[in-house]
Amino acid sequence: MLTRHTTRHPSGCAELSVDQDARTGRWVLYAQGAFDAVTTSVLTRVLDRARREGVPRIVVNCSEVTFADIAFLRALLSHSHDSRLVLDEVPLVVRRLLEATETTRLLPPESGPGET
Repeated sequence: MLTRHTTRHPSGCAELSVDQDARTGRWVLYAQGAFDAVTTSVLTRVLDRARREGVPRIVVNCSEVTFADIAFLRALLSHSHDSRLVLDEVPLVVRRLLEATETTRLLPPESGPGET
């Protein structure tokens, strides 16, 4: 059974929807909008909660991210240990950030059929 929760930054510039799979414990985060030093707090709060709850796998779907800066990257990297966090549908804006900071290998893409 999937449960969906949506959190929006007060500015309206960034939104995060979370699908929680009760069977597997996996969370899929759908990031949407512009993530900078101010709006990335939406992502950080959800990732902190996932860490506290011991979520075994976190997939971050970035397909609708229109802007991402170092704050977005820092939030992802701080929760990427143990290969629990992977990225899915990475747009050019995020891919460029990963390449420019040489962190592509630290945030692997989602792999395997039927895992998204």
